[in-house]
Formats: sequence, structure tokens, C-alpha cells
Amino acid sequence: MNIDYEAALQYIDLENYEKAEESLRKAIKTEEDKNDLTAATQYRCVLGELFANLGKADEARALFEQVIDFCARTNTLEPQRLIARRFIDVFDGKLPLPAPAAPAKRNPSVPLVPKPVQDKGFIAGKMKRR
Repeated sequence: MNIDYEAALQYIDLENYEKAEESLRKAIKTEEDKNDLTAATQYRCVLGELFANLGKADEARALFEQVIDFCARTNTLEPQRLIARRFIDVFDGKLPLPAPAAPAKRNPSVPLVPKPVQDKGFIAGKMKRR
């Protein structure tokens, strides 16, 4: 696994998308230099998803088309081909945009911070001090 790719995933988790893009581009370049086009294509698909989620449809489409082209030439990476195909179909209006997930309902009677659980040993120790 590429260290730049791992860093990009961490940046995505931290919502630092500029650094994530930069790290993904480095990871793609590194894998292309090593002539590992399969890994480069996988990283390219992740970068395409990032662009699609950020609303950069044109850049995402270009990356997804490269992914589909590589998958067709090599007959590999079926999951990435399906992901790329679905995004392009959404861009073309063939598939509806997925609905955003509804926030989870929280039970107001459950505290946000759970109270500590005290076992018999803890209680017995406190009672001996009295």
C-alpha cells in the first residue's frame, strides 16, 4: 500500500480535501513510475469519487473514463469499473442522484456521556473507607 494513498485517506477523514487530492495525485504518479497501472487506476478511481463528492463533475468524469478504459483493456478491476460507470451514469442523468442519508434519531433520555459503571469491588472499597 502506498504511503501517499494512506495519507490521502486520513486527510479525507479529517475533511482536508486539498491535501487529500495532492496525496492521491502523488500516489498515482508513484505507482505509474513503478509501472503498477492497476494500483494507479484504483487510486484514480478514489480521486474521481472525491471530485464527484466535491461537485467537480468534469474532473471526475475524466478520471472515471480513464478507469473504465483501463478496465476494458485489461479486463481487471471490476469493482472500480462499476463505480466509475455508476458515477458517469449519474452525470449523464441515466440514474437519479442518491438521496442524502437522514441523520440518526437519538433517544433524548440516553445521556451523551455514559455514566461510569461501578462494580461490587469499587463499592466495597468505598464502604470500607467510611
